[in-house]
Parts: sequence; structure tokens; C-alpha cells
Amino acid sequence: MEKRDYLLRQIEALGRILSRLRELIVGGATAQADSQIREEMRNVGLDLAMANALDSSTLLMLLGSPVLDARRAFTVASLLHMDALRARADGDETRAARSAANALALLQAAKPMLDGERAEIAARIIEEIRSSAATTP
Repeated sequence: MEKRDYLLRQIEALGRILSRLRELIVGGATAQADSQIREEMRNVGLDLAMANALDSSTLLMLLGSPVLDARRAFTVASLLHMDALRARADGDETRAARSAANALALLQAAKPMLDGERAEIAARIIEEIRSSAATTP
């Protein structure tokens, strides 16, 4: 029970972070969103620039040697998804596509290992990324 409460608190905290980032992006405060995404990425042990410089297979290997850390991959993917939204809002389609592709690869790899709520959130983000890619010229 205690472990479940801890996991729920983690999910809620990440949800608040993602909600705040989305508000900043939609509100046009993309520089502030970028700064917060970078900070949150550092909190999970990665540099955003490095994560964007890696292809998805290398990023998966970095987060999964020898076994994928599904919760960390989920968090990194969620932040990369926010980075894609932020980059798109700033008109940087190249970065948006790279961040979205890495987020999608991480989520697809992690989803089968995630608990129920995280798996549901991952599925929603995957769908959002796919629908965004389908509507982007």
C-alpha cells in the first residue's frame, strides 16, 4: 500500500509538471517552458541537449543498460514530448520532430512495463504524438 501511494504521488507530481509546462507553452512563455524542461530533465539525470542529439536507439540504450528503467524512460519521454510541443510553438520543426520521435520510441518501449496509470498516460501521449505527426506538413 505504501509503495502504491508513493507511485501515485510520483505520477501526480509529474502530471502537475507536465500541466504547468503545457500552460506555459500554450500561453506563449516558451523560453520559460524550455528552462523548466531542461531543469526537470537534469532532475532525471539527463541533459536535454544531449537527449535531443541522440537517436532513439542510442537513447533507449542509455536508459536501458542492461534493462530499461521504464519509469525513468516514461519521465524522459514525457519531457521530450513537452520539448516537441515547445519547439513546434517556436517554429523549430526539426527539433520538434526529433524530440517527438525520441519520446515515441521511449514510450513504446516502456509502456509494456509501466503500471496501469502510467501505461494509460503513455498511451495518450503516444496517440497525441502520432496525431500531431499526421497533421504536421
